[in-house]
Amino acid sequence: MADSQLNGSWRDRRILITGHSGFVGSWLALTLRQLGAEVEGIALSADSATRARDGWLARHGVTSHVADIRDYDAVHRVMSGAPYDCVFHLAAQPLVRAGLEDPRTTLSTNIGGSVNVLEAARHARPGVLVHVTSDKCYRNFGWPWPYRETDEIGGGCPYSVSKAAAEIVFEGYTALFDRQGPRAASVRFGNVIGGGDHAAHRLVPDTIAALAAEAPIELRNASGVRPWQHVLDVTAGLLRLADALAADRVPAGRVFNFAPPGDGATVRELVAALAAHWARTGQRATEPPGPAFLTRPDPGFTEETVLRLDGRRAAAELGWEHRLGLDEAAAAIVEWHRMVERGAGPDLATLAQIDRYLAHAQDLADPAGGNQP
Repeated sequence: MADSQLNGSWRDRRILITGHSGFVGSWLALTLRQLGAEVEGIALSADSATRARDGWLARHGVTSHVADIRDYDAVHRVMSGAPYDCVFHLAAQPLVRAGLEDPRTTLSTNIGGSVNVLEAARHARPGVLVHVTSDKCYRNFGWPWPYRETDEIGGGCPYSVSKAAAEIVFEGYTALFDRQGPRAASVRFGNVIGGGDHAAHRLVPDTIAALAAEAPIELRNASGVRPWQHVLDVTAGLLRLADALAADRVPAGRVFNFAPPGDGATVRELVAALAAHWARTGQRATEPPGPAFLTRPDPGFTEETVLRLDGRRAAAELGWEHRLGLDEAAAAIVEWHRMVERGAGPDLATLAQIDRYLAHAQDLADPAGGNQP
């Protein structure tokens, strides 16, 4: 469990998470519950994975509001009750491929949803708001160097456009928040990985499924480079940012990239790390053969080969560092899936990893000491 300093920073704080039953949202919600916060969420939980998370989050004391963030009145009703100390806006359509298949829903969710959450916050005035988008908000020029917060935003597909537009919407609200509203910042996530991600056509869940079935691992682009980071480190960064906003240690309206140090890693490097840890934790008496890789490009789906993200601003201004490198992240993912394979519920596997992380992160929420979000 976390130490008293962490509990003191978040205990009894009222937190609202949009998209709490999503992959990142569920890890954040359980972390906050472990730190003693009162946590509520807004989500539709429209698919089997999010419905399952919504169920076990409720068993751990997370209050769920079933609502579509495209419905302003519903969002406003939730946010206009007793004031929240912090709102984390994570709800979104998170998949590039889905944006190609259904651009209208992607644009209305990611742009209109941000408008609704920010407008509701302007009236409800929570203490802090953390607005989350993606590194896909940057106009990708195929550069070998990492994108910085000052680089041009834009997009070549509906998903990228939706994230760039959400950032512009956030910028428009920052001036309004100076007069009426929360202290807010926006975060652009690099690729977040961890146990319990069940989204279709995503590298980690597809790799785990192939390993479990002892099937070849299909890679669209083995040389693709991305800023992979474990969800536990991302959650720690979100808590640090919310705490820094509340304590006025970072200016309101600030934008941060969330990305690990270094130049990222290739798809093949991540998959190889997952396969190595899967083999080491197997039940075989002898070492199984190495996994078979198949390169199978998808002619209907193209993406940039290289996307690097510069996370130095967040590291410097928040005093935040990633504790899990690529190999440690791969080991944690495999451990999570092995725990579930042996009969642990996904909530218990998640809590076990959260508790171990918190036990070794005594300054997670408040490096300066004692600030209340």
